Amino acid sequence: MADEHTPQAANGHELTDAPIQPIVLMGGAVAIITALVFALSLGVFRFFSGHPAEAPYNPMAAEAPTAPPLPRIEVAPAIEYQQLRAQEDQILSTYGWMDRKAGVTRIPIDRAIDLLLQRGFPVRKENPKP
Repeated sequence: MADEHTPQAANGHELTDAPIQPIVLMGGAVAIITALVFALSLGVFRFFSGHPAEAPYNPMAAEAPTAPPLPRIEVAPAIEYQQLRAQEDQILSTYGWMDRKAGVTRIPIDRAIDLLLQRGFPVRKENPKP
């Protein structure tokens, strides 16, 4: 059955166009709302970019903090990595004291490997099986 308010032809399709006024009004409303949200976002961004995020100074503290808490961001990680590797290589390739009072020393890793190969590795004695 055909609705009385919509004229139809014999083959059953609608002969009138969609109303243009509500479509244009909805598009205008979406454009206005988008512009308002953009302007609000821009205002909030500019407000917060002008006010850097800093923790307020605690008046109860003995003195103002001088450095941020750990862990800190590495300024030059490649250079720090190279320095760490150089320090590790120096420790692994030289003689030195680990604990002078206890008489504990360190030897170069190459020398330690040679000594282990000469003396053999320590082996546990197996328990006799009943």
